[in-house]
Amino acid sequence: MRLHNIKQVFLLFPLFLLTVSVAYSQNPTFDSLANEINRISIYKKTKSLEMLDSLYQMAYSESDRSLLIARCLYEESLLYYRQGIDDTMLTDKIKKRLDHEHLSLMEQALLQTALGIRLGHVKGDYAEEFSLQLQALEKFKLLKNNYFTARTLNLIGNICSAISMHNLAEYYYSEALQYVTPESSMYYCIKNNVFILTADNDIEAAIDSMLNLIAISEKENHEEILPTQYHNMGSFYLDTLPEKALIYFTKMQTLDFDSPITTAFLYGNMGYYYQTKNDYPNALNFYRMTQKLLQENTSLKYLAVTYGHLSSIFEDISQCDSALFYARKYEELIQRLHSNTIAVETHQKYITTILEDREKDLVIAEQTVALKNRQFVVILTISGAAVLLISLFLLFVNQQKRRKASENRELTAKLAHEEDVQQYEKREQKLEKEKQEEILDTKTREITSYSLLVSNKNHLLKQIMGLNAQVFDNKENALEIASQIDEIIQNSLDIDDEWENFKMHFDKVHPHFFEKLKQLCNDLTEENLKLCAYFKIGMTTKQIAQLLHVVPNSIFTNRYRLRKKLQLPDEKDLDDFIRSL
Repeated sequence: MRLHNIKQVFLLFPLFLLTVSVAYSQNPTFDSLANEINRISIYKKTKSLEMLDSLYQMAYSESDRSLLIARCLYEESLLYYRQGIDDTMLTDKIKKRLDHEHLSLMEQALLQTALGIRLGHVKGDYAEEFSLQLQALEKFKLLKNNYFTARTLNLIGNICSAISMHNLAEYYYSEALQYVTPESSMYYCIKNNVFILTADNDIEAAIDSMLNLIAISEKENHEEILPTQYHNMGSFYLDTLPEKALIYFTKMQTLDFDSPITTAFLYGNMGYYYQTKNDYPNALNFYRMTQKLLQENTSLKYLAVTYGHLSSIFEDISQCDSALFYARKYEELIQRLHSNTIAVETHQKYITTILEDREKDLVIAEQTVALKNRQFVVILTISGAAVLLISLFLLFVNQQKRRKASENRELTAKLAHEEDVQQYEKREQKLEKEKQEEILDTKTREITSYSLLVSNKNHLLKQIMGLNAQVFDNKENALEIASQIDEIIQNSLDIDDEWENFKMHFDKVHPHFFEKLKQLCNDLTEENLKLCAYFKIGMTTKQIAQLLHVVPNSIFTNRYRLRKKLQLPDEKDLDDFIRSL
């Protein structure tokens, strides 16, 4: 597990939703309060919640309350996400509101965005959020609302970045920038997301850009942006100039902000700073404070990152059980996020196909309208009543043909859409069935392998029990029987013979396993093969150590050497690799 890759996640969160709202209703006072909540919600938790109560009171007192309440739920979802607040009642309120009939297009879009944030960024269901945000995006585009279109594109980019689909995230960020002007606050917020996303490829450019933004924020006293900017600047310096990173983290601590999530990210990077200094006590202290804050404030991905750090530290200080404990927690959360990646990729392909078809229909419609206008101009220029009547008749005939052609296209598009949906559902069912069959096959093989071990030990114990019973029946030959028992025990401790017997049975359960290993690395020793076989059937480090009559540290050393022989990259898990063979 590379610390550089892990720590980067801590700098992604703060600027994801740091945007300034725009007025769209006919109530300036309401809009002004909503804008202020949006501005301070990332760093002032208590004050934002108090102002949100006032916003709801104002919404219920107005005649156009339906739209204003949708806006309140939208702002509340963003506030709760930024502050890591998990409230199932809010999710239920949004769903109930969405079930109302006669909602305007703007209300539907706001509520779908709010629900998507609740399901994705809070509950970790990014696939469902991806679908909801795409639906909201289409409505904002129909309304020609550039601000909310840009904001939704930015949210979709955040989803893709959260599940490490960086190329797709860059696409949505770049599209979002087309809907805002360089003078707007949102332009700089989206640019910040781009800088963070591309820091790996060009860290120097990212640092220069962030320094310019910090200079502007300090000059104009943008207190709502400075905590995250100091945090990100320190994050950029962590691997190259850690002491400089500490300067920005110290600056951040002097600011007046009230945000558990922002504090958690500060602690996370402070832990990483002390980890690079091999100051493990301080590092563990900060990581545990980070873990506590993230567990209380529902941040699954960043909690996974913290588990990864803790596992790495315990591995460095040779506390293998703790290292393994946090490594498993890390893998559980990463696997959960990975399932979202697959769903989003599949859904994205499906949605892209539909959007492309709609864009083609739109082009055809625009061309039809243009042709109609040109014909109308020609008709008006024709003189004579007879010529005009003929032209009108021809125009009527052409319109009927176009209407028929349009109806045919709509019917064809509808049938194609239904066929696509059916194919998509069949593929999903097939993938799920194959997945379940693979899991069942793996479990069956593991049970069979364990049964072989148990069978060998049971056979040994039955031999000893039989001879032990003979001692009581034949006390005169007790010494000879005791010698036989000793010989059986000694033979059972002969690892080579035991291994050959196990290997023969293991190969029947997992055919070609050893052949695949030797194809990957032809200089693997019998000890290497033996260790791989035990990993394959899911034995723990402690169990393997007991079986081989060695200490657990020896197993960890052998794991390290085995990784080197197999030339596995740092980010690839050895156990997962062995089980995949």
